[in-house]
Amino acid sequence: MECAGNLKHGEGKTTLAGLDIQTVGKELACTLRTETIFSNFKHNKTTAGLAITLLGNAIAGGIKLEDRLTIGKRFKLVLNGGAITGHGDATYGGSLEATLRDKDHPIGRSLSTLGLSVMDWHGDLAIGCNLQSQFAVGRNSTMIARANLNNRGSGQVSIRISSSEQLQMVLIGIIPIFRTLGNRFFASSNPM
Repeated sequence: MECAGNLKHGEGKTTLAGLDIQTVGKELACTLRTETIFSNFKHNKTTAGLAITLLGNAIAGGIKLEDRLTIGKRFKLVLNGGAITGHGDATYGGSLEATLRDKDHPIGRSLSTLGLSVMDWHGDLAIGCNLQSQFAVGRNSTMIARANLNNRGSGQVSIRISSSEQLQMVLIGIIPIFRTLGNRFFASSNPM
């Protein structure tokens, strides 16, 4: 179950509150959350939030701060940080995300995003970097390329194409699937 509401108080200030109740295994998890959004300047929004979760006999609390800055029509910068505490442990984290849109946005579909994230738990530092680029390929197709890497040396690269011309895209997408299945089938049937 989830219920939420918001209250607008003053020019550019909104407070949201919500209650989430869900099952986790055989336990019931209840989360009470609230956040206030301040829009003091035309191109800047600041958010401060609190959350408390009760799961069985355990209670965890969290706090977050976020600042969104828009520069012109093309560039957006999001900076956030927060902490979660429970059972005497605390975890801290934050992220920075920069987005550059097409100069014809929203008509132009191109955008690029660079994100950096940091998390600290008991002195174990996790650092991640994400890069995403989206651009038009023809009139009816969009390509999205993503890459991420962390300080543990693992990462992922993915390329996705979406199109409103379904039949041609399905045929192109099936070729690598059949090739992979064929390689696995013939490799397993010819043991060396």
